[in-house]
Amino acid sequence: MKKATYALLLICFITLGTYAQEASGMIEVTGNSAAEELPEELTISIPLVVIDSSYLSCSNRLNLLLSDLEKDLESKGIEREDMSTGNYAITENFEYKQGERIRSGFKGQVNLTLNKRYEPGLVDDFLQAAEKFSLQYTVRFMLSEEQKEKLSKAAMVQAVDDAKRKAKILADASGVKLESISKISFGESPARPGPLTEVARLSADGAISDSNGLKLYPGEISVYQAVHIVWHISQ
Repeated sequence: MKKATYALLLICFITLGTYAQEASGMIEVTGNSAAEELPEELTISIPLVVIDSSYLSCSNRLNLLLSDLEKDLESKGIEREDMSTGNYAITENFEYKQGERIRSGFKGQVNLTLNKRYEPGLVDDFLQAAEKFSLQYTVRFMLSEEQKEKLSKAAMVQAVDDAKRKAKILADASGVKLESISKISFGESPARPGPLTEVARLSADGAISDSNGLKLYPGEISVYQAVHIVWHISQ
């Protein structure tokens, strides 16, 4: 009975030792890649602000400005369903004089947002309207949902290839062979996050040219992916 127990314990120790050796025989590699493309979607945010001494006059002027701007944009081929408004408000306006807060009338504001598929001519048309109405605006170029999915898949495939290449180099340099894959995980590269929206650009004067250093035409937007792969190795 004792011999059988010792034999069983010996088998367990051998099994555990072999498992520990196998478990330590690993190569872990992270592959990184990026896929990029010119964005297909454009969003322009336009805050409209009117200040007047009278509530009624402030409201009327704000509504007229909004209506005139929408009509101007429509005349340039921008459809009404591509425009939306929000955050409409008429509030008391205050100024500080000699440290005292004094009411100086009313402030009306509303945000007009334009969402449309990007076209170079669309930006040119909008800049003309911005100059005409002396607008402030924020421009964002974005990847469409289809682009996000396509670029994400492409980046993942390329990241896997990058991980394989790195693992092969490490294995050859170490004198070992790559065996089966133990684990695969993926996510956006922690070193280089994947922005799906280009940095917003703000114009304070609605200039048609970009002489003030603003970039009003998109560059390629990248989607980054990282794939972590663990291989078993053998001598």
